Amino acid sequence: MKTSISNLIFGIIIILFVKSANSQDIMSKYGTDSAQCVRNLSLYTEFYKQKNYKDAYEPWKKAYAICPKITKNLFVHGPTLVKYKIKKEKNPELKEKLIDTLLMIYDNRIIYYPKHEGLALGRKGNDLFKFRTDKYNEAYELIKKSIEIRGEKSEPMVICQFMQTTVLKFKQDSFPKENVVENYSKSISILEKKLAKATKDKNKEKMKNGIANVEELFSKSGAADCEALINLFTTKFEKSPEDIELLKKIITLLDKTECTDSDLFLKTSEQLNKLEPSAFSAHNIARMYLKRADYNNSSIYYKQAIELEEDSLNLAKCCYELATLTHAKGGQPELARSYAYKSINYNPNYGYSYILIGKIYAADAQNCGENDFEHAAVYWVAVDKFIRAKNVDPSIAEEANSEIATYSQYFPDKEMAFFHGHNEGGTYTVGCWINETTKIRFK
Repeated sequence: MKTSISNLIFGIIIILFVKSANSQDIMSKYGTDSAQCVRNLSLYTEFYKQKNYKDAYEPWKKAYAICPKITKNLFVHGPTLVKYKIKKEKNPELKEKLIDTLLMIYDNRIIYYPKHEGLALGRKGNDLFKFRTDKYNEAYELIKKSIEIRGEKSEPMVICQFMQTTVLKFKQDSFPKENVVENYSKSISILEKKLAKATKDKNKEKMKNGIANVEELFSKSGAADCEALINLFTTKFEKSPEDIELLKKIITLLDKTECTDSDLFLKTSEQLNKLEPSAFSAHNIARMYLKRADYNNSSIYYKQAIELEEDSLNLAKCCYELATLTHAKGGQPELARSYAYKSINYNPNYGYSYILIGKIYAADAQNCGENDFEHAAVYWVAVDKFIRAKNVDPSIAEEANSEIATYSQYFPDKEMAFFHGHNEGGTYTVGCWINETTKIRFK
């Protein structure tokens, strides 16, 4: 039955070809034995569709030998069939010959289909490294050239192998750290762009797995240090300060490798925020300057973040941090309190802002009032804020209780209060800029 079908297919193909091509074209595509070409092509194709690689191999081999120009499928399916044979072969010598055959398929694919060069080189490099790991340098060069040709069209498996051979070269051949970093950056960039364009969940998962694999290889390579990153990207940044993609790439890499204390990280972050202002970037820059105790610049970026931010919880956090900065800078307790109250307006349950107000009051106690009693009375309103903090946010009760215990020691004593005409349980208004009413208590 199969022979009859093959003969029928062969007959139809020959008839159609006679009508559409001259004898020279037929000879070119069908080789010297067109009948054997078509029969073996038909047989292997049917077996291949059934995933019967064992029976597909021999007819594929004959068709490949007789008429390699007949269809690109001979080069598309060939590696699968040969790798199946490699897996099953027990004889080391025969296995090596099969590997040679596999690699030759990729070379011939380039000869017969020059436009497939990038794809064929990538797959050849991938399989060369898979079956002959000691050839990692040769595999690296093949894959590198493939990626140069295909760019964002490069396959995830090829990109991962590119990173794997890169790391091996670094460990075995004194490959420069900067080259490892650059190859990592290139690999991640391609995968992230492919992920952004992917529409099917299956493809998205492939890209995510590829990114995870490349990141793991890089993180364990020994080349992922701040010095290498800074050496590589400082020059690139200086040459192309307006390149938004480059800026994002630098910031991401420095962040992932915990190089956020570097000047380069700060400079690139500021430049990106200049080109693409956002609450997120402004907030991060503000924190960087705060960490450096550069309160003026930090304050500028906090104000920008607050201006651009739309989320109330993030606004509460930004205002709280600006209040903390203003308090640390000193000299403006009333302004620091106003930022803390803004934080509470955005998030009434943000207990840390109440704790901060209490600390601001306590820190300025000696400047508020004209005598010891009035100075000590400030601690009443400070403790009021600590109590309020744990009431709105029970999760910080331990910290609030610690502050209460610390500052309750500075309350006026009974004798001092009586001397100034005040009784326990009464009310008292703390003056100066604080101007808050509280309950009289003794230490």
